[in-house]
Amino acid sequence: MHKVTITVTNTKIGLAKLTSFPHRPDGIKYQVPLYTVTVKGKDKLGNSVEKNFKAIRFGVKRTKTLNAHMVGLQQAQSYILSWSWITTMKEMAWRVYDGFFVHRGPNNPMAGTFGSIGCIEICGSGEWDRFNNLIKELADCKTAKEVSTKRYAKIVYIAAIKPSLIKL
Repeated sequence: MHKVTITVTNTKIGLAKLTSFPHRPDGIKYQVPLYTVTVKGKDKLGNSVEKNFKAIRFGVKRTKTLNAHMVGLQQAQSYILSWSWITTMKEMAWRVYDGFFVHRGPNNPMAGTFGSIGCIEICGSGEWDRFNNLIKELADCKTAKEVSTKRYAKIVYIAAIKPSLIKL
């Protein structure tokens, strides 16, 4: 068995700009922290491997009838991930549960082109591919679907204080 643990930390390592989601009036932007996400497991030789990624953890939800507010998972919790279709991104991603995913984030988190409502968004050019390739490598699986079917990927959220809503 080749378990992989993805840990969503409460360690802030930078900033990102987001629009609200799903309603984005007048391109209003908000500032949110970037957090460290760690992927940990063992390579084929049994050596421990741990790599860090930058991710958006909290987002801003706004609808036509609901004011903008910060959303995201803040309590300590863990889940087995499944490889699944995410309709808002129109691609495959790691489903935590219900509408919470780990998915591709913006290449430049300060560009303010993404809206987020609390999914974990892996940021940086090429980082989504590096993230998924590492998971497959540590799980010793050829595809993300195989990792999912074998239930090898676990996500652990470290408790975090939900950030304040900061409108830019």
